[in-house]
Amino acid sequence: MRVRGGVLACSSGWPRRASGLWATGFLLGSVTGPLVGGGLVVFGLRAPFVVYAVMLLAAMALTGLLLRGRPGATFEPGSAGPELVFRDVLRHPAYRAALAAAFANGWAVYGVRVALVPLFVVEALGRTESWAGIALAVFAAGNALTLVVAGRLADRRGRRPPILAGLGVSAVATAALGVVPSLPAFLAVSLVAGLGSGLVNPPVNAAVADLVGTRSRGGTVLAGFQMASDVGAILGPLVAGAVAQLTGFGPAFGLTAVVLLLALVLWLRAPETRPDP
Repeated sequence: MRVRGGVLACSSGWPRRASGLWATGFLLGSVTGPLVGGGLVVFGLRAPFVVYAVMLLAAMALTGLLLRGRPGATFEPGSAGPELVFRDVLRHPAYRAALAAAFANGWAVYGVRVALVPLFVVEALGRTESWAGIALAVFAAGNALTLVVAGRLADRRGRRPPILAGLGVSAVATAALGVVPSLPAFLAVSLVAGLGSGLVNPPVNAAVADLVGTRSRGGTVLAGFQMASDVGAILGPLVAGAVAQLTGFGPAFGLTAVVLLLALVLWLRAPETRPDP
């Protein structure tokens, strides 16, 4: 491990790849969960909760099998790095940019997309609820196509290029969602938006892993990063929903695009965090 430009990092790339894979699973679950749960409602309001409980039990059993007899990583006494405190790492521009990207991603993906896309499909495009589910599925497909690619790009080319490209594509596509005139165009733009958001999440998580390092204690740093996404997911539907009710869907999706662009501006000013190979 070494300190480079104020960044606590290590020479091995596996912690960052692991962080990217974790982000991939979290994002796919957050996007596909409402889609699958919405489809299960036809079997009754209790059906999604029953299936969710079964999946939790399955995850618990699988985790228990995978972790059985496998001790965690150990380090020699005194080899652990210093504890990273949230207020200290907040001084780093890359961490502030990561918080902004997490907030914007939570606002756009976990919040506005799940809350407003179904309403737009039904009210503005005059389609049935099933088409709202299809639109979310198309967005999830776009995510799946770029998540793994984004992780590889982040390791080979650096964290900033895929993040900047993803935020830019997401912003443009999100702004277009509120003004497209037809369902085919809406589905096409949803696919592009999914491609953009898929480029963002793994590299941002990898950037935070770069800052924390492999032997540093940075629980509050990771918690703050996750909370930024949660705050965005809570505020996004509330604020954008109020805007949609007052002025229409176009300004609501446009506001979401502005949030994404603000995160992009911060990343333009942030340094690269990927350690030298």
